[in-house]
Order: sequence, then C-alpha cells, then structure tokens
Amino acid sequence: MRAARNRPLSGATVSYGLLKIKENPTAEEVCRFEDVSLVLRTSNGTWRTTFRQRMSDVDAIALDLLQHRYPQDAHVQVQDRGASNCLTSAEWAKKLFRLFPHATLEASDRLLHLLHIALAGERAYIIEPEGEPLQYLHPPFVVFLGYINPYRYPLRRLIAGVIKRSFRKLDLPKQCSAYRVDQICCIHPEAKSLRNIDSRFQICTRSVFAESPGMDVLRTMNILNRNYFPRERLLEGANAAFRSLKPGGLWIVGRTLENQTNHATFFRRTEKKWEAITRIGNGSEIEELIS
Repeated sequence: MRAARNRPLSGATVSYGLLKIKENPTAEEVCRFEDVSLVLRTSNGTWRTTFRQRMSDVDAIALDLLQHRYPQDAHVQVQDRGASNCLTSAEWAKKLFRLFPHATLEASDRLLHLLHIALAGERAYIIEPEGEPLQYLHPPFVVFLGYINPYRYPLRRLIAGVIKRSFRKLDLPKQCSAYRVDQICCIHPEAKSLRNIDSRFQICTRSVFAESPGMDVLRTMNILNRNYFPRERLLEGANAAFRSLKPGGLWIVGRTLENQTNHATFFRRTEKKWEAITRIGNGSEIEELIS
C-alpha cells in the first residue's frame, strides 16, 4: 500500500506473490490484487496495466456497430486478446450478453499465471510458465529480473544479471522436484467468477499472433504497439487478425495513454484489405502501417 503512493518508482519492487489470493477473496484482497496487477511487467518488457472501466468508451462504440450489423439472436463470436487479467473482458462480456444473448466472448493472454519457486529460508523466485525469471525474493528485498533500462538503472541491471546466473544454476528442468512450486493465478477474481457461472465467457492462453478463423469481432488493445514490437512483428499481428476474422468482421486495435484516454481504430475486414470505419481519439498508431 505504501508502494501504491509512489508507483512509478517502486512498481517492479512489489512482490508479484501478492497476487495470490483466496478463491473467495475479501474486498481488501481484491484491492490488493488490482493494485499489484497495475505494476506487473513481463520478461519482454510488456506492462499488464489494467483497471475498471478502462475500455468503457471502446465497448460502447463496438456494441453500437454490432447492433447495426447483427440481429439480437445472432451467434456473435468475439475474442479479446492481450486481455491481461481479463477484468475489462468480463465487463465487456456482460454488456455484450445483454444485447446478444447467444454471443460468446473469449478472453485470452499469453500469461494467465506465474510460478513461485521456493528455496531455502524465505528466498524464492517468481517465474513465467515458460521459465523466464521475473523476480527474486529475499524479504524484505525484491529484485526485478525482467527488462531493465541499462541507462537509468545500471546497478539494478548488474544485480539482476548476477541473480539470473544463479537462477540458471538451479537447473529447474532436471531438478524441479527438489523445490516447492506454487502457481499464482493472474486472472481477476471477477473474471473467474463470470467464467464459472456463464459458459458464454471463456478464458484461455492465446498469443496475439495466433490465428483462429471464424471470428466476428477481435479486440487487441494495448499490445500491438510500436514500443513493444518492431514493424515486421506488428504486421504479423495484423495478418493474424485478418485471417482470424470473417469477411466483414470487426477488428479493434489501439492503446490507452498515460492520461487514461483511449486511442483506437475500428477496422472492417474486406475480402483483401482493412477498411477503417471509425476511431476514438487519434486512432491506432499502427493504422498507417496496415492501411
């Protein structure tokens, strides 16, 4: 809670182990989960920042476009990729199902849980499922092991390099049974609750670069950005979106700026290319790249 008041400086030094909460969490535990989610950063430098009603204006435009295109009894298939903890996906799903009772919405992300590797004493590593280390814990210290700017934080980078070498010596693929391994769920409890009570809402692990043909709507907010991927990779993401949507399908792509305003472009997939049909703010920063 102290770190929350100084988040820009302390984000990576908050233990991701605090994301682990009970199945029926208290309001205080949910608040803690949301606060730690705001500072969660993956090994490739991608932030998973999200918060309540972050996509409310994006939801409103998307639903308006769908109402003009589909009848109420249509089986609209929707995917929300790069959904982080899936809270904004659940918020969108509730609105969608009220308008289209037969619709489905799949929320996905490449990272839906972390692993806590306990060592002797209170020392531990928190790693991604693929094995990339994110944090080293030795209370009261937390060392972030993911992407670190070498110019702003040379000492942190040096310390992280030493600890990463120690991590590789653990030889987890061969010695995993020698350590206690716990899973830390990164899905918001409200999203998990909706999934449990409504089969129309699903959560799965899926890359933003994957193809899943037959979709009516695809949203990829805050992931296909120039500060995350080079031009070639962004084009791969756009091509995957194109092949995932039906002709006439809707693709929503954009980002949320630091002042919490959304800038997104709503594309319609034609037979051979994208057609921009409307925008929020300045639109997507990759619009010119794929037009």
